[in-house]
Amino acid sequence: MKYKKIKTAALAIVTASLLGGLLYSEFGTKKSYDYSDYYVESNPSKTTKENKENEEASEKELSLSLLKQANNDIVGILEFDNRVIYEPIVQAPDNDYYVRKNINKEYANAGIPFVSADGNIDSKNVVIYGHSSKWNNIIFTPLMNYVNQSYYKEHPTFQFITEAETRTYQISAVLNVDLNNLDDSLEFTQASWDSNNAFNAFISDSINRELYKTGVTVDLEDKLMTLVTCDTRDDNKRIVILAKLVDTADV
Repeated sequence: MKYKKIKTAALAIVTASLLGGLLYSEFGTKKSYDYSDYYVESNPSKTTKENKENEEASEKELSLSLLKQANNDIVGILEFDNRVIYEPIVQAPDNDYYVRKNINKEYANAGIPFVSADGNIDSKNVVIYGHSSKWNNIIFTPLMNYVNQSYYKEHPTFQFITEAETRTYQISAVLNVDLNNLDDSLEFTQASWDSNNAFNAFISDSINRELYKTGVTVDLEDKLMTLVTCDTRDDNKRIVILAKLVDTADV
């Protein structure tokens, strides 16, 4: 058991270390996050009484079916308020594959966010890794905003869209993990836990290490999603967003 924990931690360090802060030009990474070919018109919204003179407005949205036609590794779409993050998410048999590849599986410095190969989108804990940048507000860079509690209070939830449903997650904790600190647990990278006690211990540890109190409780029955990116202030650290599933709606 001890060997398994050490091995898991070592793999977590390797994966996390691949997501260091990026320095690049927009030209060098455009293909990593320009998905204009995969947008479709969404259902038009109804005009309001206050806006009768305007025609019905429509908003474009990413099409999961079109994305999957381009790349069958697509497993969902991550969407935050105001689409500050609005990204297709992939999964490969190993965590190295999409670190430097785009949706077309071509080289791209910024890669594409991916679900950890240790689990899947239905795991107890869905772990998603993504790059951030010191110079461009792309991929997971907006997660840096969550170091400020005021931003969290304004944007406490996000959605994950699959072929079957739209899931809403509520952020329960924001962590700042130091990869150089051997006492800084990397247990957040796990897709599951061996026992209820182990899971409860993880939640307690997360509460003790969170940057600020959210007031959101996590129980044994909850399913989690964890988002991981580099801390653009320090390449040795990672911003970790822990969230619990609070609602699902059929697509």
